[in-house]
Amino acid sequence: MLLFDGSHDKYPISAKEIEEYFYQLEFSGTQKKEDVIYSIAQKIPWTYSIKEIIDQIEDPTLRAFSRNFMEAINIRRVYHYIAKIKEKDNRSNYIDLEQGVFLISSIGDPHISYSKVSDKLNSLAEKVMELFELNKLILSDDVKIHLLSRVLHQEEGFNGNKEDYQNPNNSYLSYVLKSKLGIPLSLSVLYLLVGLRLKLPLYGANFPLHFMLFYETPKFKSFIDPFHGGVLVERNTCAKFLEANGFSDVPEKFIKPSTTTILKRMVTNLINIYKNQENHDKENIFLKLLEILR
Repeated sequence: MLLFDGSHDKYPISAKEIEEYFYQLEFSGTQKKEDVIYSIAQKIPWTYSIKEIIDQIEDPTLRAFSRNFMEAINIRRVYHYIAKIKEKDNRSNYIDLEQGVFLISSIGDPHISYSKVSDKLNSLAEKVMELFELNKLILSDDVKIHLLSRVLHQEEGFNGNKEDYQNPNNSYLSYVLKSKLGIPLSLSVLYLLVGLRLKLPLYGANFPLHFMLFYETPKFKSFIDPFHGGVLVERNTCAKFLEANGFSDVPEKFIKPSTTTILKRMVTNLINIYKNQENHDKENIFLKLLEILR
């Protein structure tokens, strides 16, 4: 049932190897430092905590020095792995979506743990699967959607953050899993990632102003709005929403965006939020990320 288990080898590179890189970093000039930081970023897989890797350095002075570069290493690691996602640009599935949103979350939540995020998503999927098993005699497509929403919205309490909509934490998956509050896009991503584990035919619906989901089988089609509790939404309602906001395009035009398209929308949201907050450091980080995605 589950796509990801969050398991991995204890350390991706040896303590000796990482020490050698950080010794180079300590005694390098400015330009050389950038090259070494990027080399380290490429060496540490995206599922690993940079802090845990640095904590394996035996020399306490070097270990303390190395911690000063954790953020810089992580940002370059994000750029590196997002570029790889962009190269593949999977349109037929969302197999890279979890990696992408985790990497984006690591910019706003530097101490994020992939294993904890993955374990939480697995736990949510298991709760939904239990309901599927209990209701297997009536398990139609619409029942599956209702049970998914029952777990995520009614039982777990995931909801739209209407009172503090512009809080950047609403866009970071790690914070959404903790606060249980998000915006349409982040909550839709949550549903997608749980749905992937359950092999549900869920897709993004990249509507202007309000991201939603689309569920499609040969016998059943419906839009879903995770921001409002996972309610089912008819096509005509979506068409009227688009028309009322100046868009004459039919809803189907916005269905099934690629992983890259979803990540671009998430990054664009964060750029606008940080720009309005005049947090130019974060704004510039995400501007560079958007350039990579384009």
